[in-house]
Amino acid sequence: MSKAKRFIWICVVLLFAGSVSWWSSKNEAGVAYHIQEEVLQLVPRFAENPNVIEAVVIDPLLQSILATTLQRALRQADAQGVSIVVVVSDGDSDFYGDGTATHVASIEVGEQVIGGLRVVCMGEEEPLRIAGVFTGSEQ
Repeated sequence: MSKAKRFIWICVVLLFAGSVSWWSSKNEAGVAYHIQEEVLQLVPRFAENPNVIEAVVIDPLLQSILATTLQRALRQADAQGVSIVVVVSDGDSDFYGDGTATHVASIEVGEQVIGGLRVVCMGEEEPLRIAGVFTGSEQ
């Protein structure tokens, strides 16, 4: 293979790899935004009807701790007169996770972490599923 053909081949491979990388990061940002919005919508829906959490937890044993975490966030946000903030990161919790979650959503009020949700969500159109809940910040 000539140097020119090799150069063109390398350029095509690099262009393809760059495109895949760009699409992947764009897609991941969309998934993180989707999770953030779903959690932010879950909070007022929970305030209106606590039974809504049944549809989002993977294990029914998580309902109690999720309810407690959401109630605490609502109380503190109301007491401080601030909004609840959700910060989403990729991957599972290093401290609390077992590798099954795709993301962690931290629920914060006034820059204090109230709790975290170990979330399984593969795409922007996929439903949010909660695989774990932990209170306070990760250690």
